[in-house]
Amino acid sequence: MSTLESTPGADGEHHTYCRLCEAQCGLIASVSDGKITKVSPNRDHPVSRGHLCVKAPGMLEVTYDPDRVLTPLKRIGGPGEFAPCTWDEALEDIAHRLTTITETHGGDSLAAYIGNPAAFATMHYAYGYTFTSLFGSQKRYNAMQVDTGARVLASDLVFGNAALTPFPDLPDTDFLMIFGGNPVISKMSLICAPRHLQQLDAISKRGGVIVVDPRCTETAERFEHQPINPDSDAWLLTAMLKTMVELDLIDAEATDRVNGWPSLRGWLDSVDMTLATERCGIEAAAIERLARRFCAADSAVCYARLGANRGTFSTLANVLMDAINLCTGNFGKAGGSLIGQSPFQPENSPSVAERHGARRSRIGDLPLVSGINPAGEIADDILTPGQGQLRAFFVDCGNPVLSHPDEEKMRAALNSLELLVCLDFYANETAQYAHYILPTPTFYERSDINDLWAANAPEPWLHAVEAVIEPRGASRHEWQIYGDIAKRAGKPAPTNALLGDLDPTSEIAPPLAIADSALTQGPLAEKGMSIGKLLMEHPGGYRISERMSPQHSMAHVNTDDGKPQIWNDTIAAECKRLSHSKSEHNPSELKLFGRRQLSSMNSWMHNSPRLSRSLKPTLLMHPVDAGNRQISDGQSVSVRSKTGDVDVTVELSSSVVEGSVCYPHGFGHSGGWQRANALGGVNINRLASAEVGDFEPISGQILLDGIPVEVRPSSIPAAS
Repeated sequence: MSTLESTPGADGEHHTYCRLCEAQCGLIASVSDGKITKVSPNRDHPVSRGHLCVKAPGMLEVTYDPDRVLTPLKRIGGPGEFAPCTWDEALEDIAHRLTTITETHGGDSLAAYIGNPAAFATMHYAYGYTFTSLFGSQKRYNAMQVDTGARVLASDLVFGNAALTPFPDLPDTDFLMIFGGNPVISKMSLICAPRHLQQLDAISKRGGVIVVDPRCTETAERFEHQPINPDSDAWLLTAMLKTMVELDLIDAEATDRVNGWPSLRGWLDSVDMTLATERCGIEAAAIERLARRFCAADSAVCYARLGANRGTFSTLANVLMDAINLCTGNFGKAGGSLIGQSPFQPENSPSVAERHGARRSRIGDLPLVSGINPAGEIADDILTPGQGQLRAFFVDCGNPVLSHPDEEKMRAALNSLELLVCLDFYANETAQYAHYILPTPTFYERSDINDLWAANAPEPWLHAVEAVIEPRGASRHEWQIYGDIAKRAGKPAPTNALLGDLDPTSEIAPPLAIADSALTQGPLAEKGMSIGKLLMEHPGGYRISERMSPQHSMAHVNTDDGKPQIWNDTIAAECKRLSHSKSEHNPSELKLFGRRQLSSMNSWMHNSPRLSRSLKPTLLMHPVDAGNRQISDGQSVSVRSKTGDVDVTVELSSSVVEGSVCYPHGFGHSGGWQRANALGGVNINRLASAEVGDFEPISGQILLDGIPVEVRPSSIPAAS
């Protein structure tokens, strides 16, 4: 299908793609009288081939939301009290205050928090963090420690590069174990696989798809479910690997291709199998069946997502998954675990990611992962006096008030800042405390290419698109905002700092120009590939190859000897910590963990009528646990942790394991969005701890799945 129009805002049909998750499905946007009237699936897209979920049309409602911020806002009183201002007024004042703060208190008095949506906007992280570095700041925050931090650190430890994310070669996988993921609801996160359900169905027919989760999720209902106690994945993986050793199922040739197997095996010998089965709540016989099925398959992969990344031993769990994939010969083979080649990097290019522990955090002295500060420390970094105290803060497409623990401390901290600037299209709960809210575009108003995720696709493709419409109102692109502030402060634009002086006559937006420079130096350079060629000759997407080559996976390993490391001092310390961890079980306590909902996107799409109408945040509770506490279905209950307490409505469900409760995140709205505020629900992260001693010590990962809580009948009436 050819593009009828490529000029933003022109009437007709426009090629574009969804920028809400890694699937990045191809779309057709219909424009009439300069307004997008319909979003349809692109049936000719080389990979998504007509797939579409509810969120891309929901994003259309966000684009035209009456609550959307379309002009710069200046705070004129208390939190949430704003008045419109001009861009010149906002940018001049921000540049002046930013210069004064950093010159007086040093560069690290400034930091940026850049949220998850930036992962789907071209070069967004690069120019966002480059902006703060122009003022001497090395301090960076994002959502990593409530999301992928453990996986990122495991990649650093095992493969020598925090930017490498191994993923299952879904088209050829015969047996797949999914830990803490629910792809029926949230797609194959960290994997670009738009047609994932068809591929999972095929895997199930070939050998099996097993979902390891404390809840029988929508994905587990479709395939097979292995119940597990919350926050115990590391124990199950340890028991599986130990069982594989005892049954002589390990591939000896594969262990020769890794470093550290004898040491890891020696630790496994010391593990008490009875203790491991007790902690994960799975009998030894069931663990043996899993181990045998995994090793009997022609190809098999362990794959983890959010639920396995927010616990007490999340990094070790990811390392153990890598060890199982590696030591059974399932790494770098068709149907196994792969590391892909990015078209934006030369083959076998060295790691540019900062190694683990190269720097440490000001608060808590935690080792930084990929150069990112633990975001659970944001409030304390603002409130704690001393060298490097955070005083000026840019929050770019994020909402840490709802995304991170201890909401009240976060609110107090943000309110005390000398300068808070939020780049967003909503006055969300965090932005209520901003001195300025600067309006930015939705993805329908941006030119982009799928730069960050192109290496993580079993069926790799590239898709470069122009904006469907021009930014609405007075909205400006983030790279323009950063550039304008930098210019007023006498510094180069971040995009120029990344690429040198850009051609002012170029029709390609600076982020795409940066991507174009990388593309013309990557493995597709010999084909003459460029952004311009993609836009002109492949407007609906370009298939790089039929498949990502599994054989090159080992070549991407960036360790000193080119071998994955499954044992080093950090891993050894975590193994010891696991072995000596105590189960301080309180019979009155339950373990709280989270869940995703199909029409929810963290905290930032709850104002869409299409998406929000089906959202009903409830606390799932097993009938046995409810009966023991004289709690009935639909009753209001108080949920208390050592950090806080909330009142929620119970929904009895045998889908969760006994001893656990489950609640979705991203609720408890009180910002500048009417429909979201009316949704009800609570911010469940009020129950999470912001104390450094409660974070995973090597990654700074916040404990969000497995929080000990007490649940009791509440005096507050249940919601109708």
